Amino acid sequence: MRNASQISDSALRIFCLLSIVCFGAKLSAQSIEYKTQNNLHDLAPVKISLAVLSMETFLYPITFGGRVEGQILDKLHYQANYRQGVIRNFMIPSDNVLTTQKESKGLYIDGSVELVFRDKTKTGKVKVITDNYNDGLYSSQKYFMAGCDVRRYWALSGGISQYARPKYVNSDSSEYIISGGNIFLPAKDKFYHSNISTTSIFAGLTFRKIRKSVVNSGGYNYRRFYAKRFYIQLVSGLTSVGKFTYNDQSYKIDNIKQDPLGYKIGWQWDEVGVVTGFEFGKQPGITMNIPKGSEDISNIFINNPFLNYMKLTFHFDLWNTDKNYHQKNKK
Repeated sequence: MRNASQISDSALRIFCLLSIVCFGAKLSAQSIEYKTQNNLHDLAPVKISLAVLSMETFLYPITFGGRVEGQILDKLHYQANYRQGVIRNFMIPSDNVLTTQKESKGLYIDGSVELVFRDKTKTGKVKVITDNYNDGLYSSQKYFMAGCDVRRYWALSGGISQYARPKYVNSDSSEYIISGGNIFLPAKDKFYHSNISTTSIFAGLTFRKIRKSVVNSGGYNYRRFYAKRFYIQLVSGLTSVGKFTYNDQSYKIDNIKQDPLGYKIGWQWDEVGVVTGFEFGKQPGITMNIPKGSEDISNIFINNPFLNYMKLTFHFDLWNTDKNYHQKNKK
């Protein structure tokens, strides 16, 4: 067995070797020369992206569409979204729907602007990857940290939106339809449905963080871009409700009460040509209020928890975008 002196000598050699390696790596990092070009206010006037794999609780659940955004002026930015539902609500078998009018698959449209009122630039760091290694078992990167600027702004934001979707009523949901004084309640495991559409205005605050730079080093341009957006907004809307057709007759729904107020809180990440969004809140809509004296069921239809929602969206940049800002190219 090795004695304590031998173990101590081995440990000392390992420590010295690691020190030399770390010192050499530090010298190598210090010897890297680079120049950073910041383009924080040089944003694309028009960016077009394709929305795929978006999931929205009020569009059952997969949507497809597009997104346009850009910068009109340095302090004025805009964005617009269009998403169309591609399948009906697969959780409800079509054979169990008693009404015969066409079911909406869902539609969402919005347009908004941001007016910047506080705009600050701070220094930061960006990771510049110069080489990637992969031998099939292990992978590693060679990189250095370069100084770059980061833009942070606060903006007043607001806009208008419209979304359409179907509303289903069944015997287990404690919801009835009243039309012409008559109460319609589907049989067990069956559904009535109506198409509804809400037009809303919204306003609030947006915080955005932007990094857009080109690092020149060793004969190459290393492009880096990301933008993160956080917003909180109040929403006010009006919902229209279509008729429902049952046994070849159309009926207007009378027991509708508007729930016009809501809110939304969301985040967006724009990086390497992909915009990922997450949003939750309460959407304006309707509750099905029962008039007093109609039946002894006035204690229900007071609240509609399904106005609360959460959605996840993915957009892939197509045209005039900043997606090349994760690329490396010759000067």
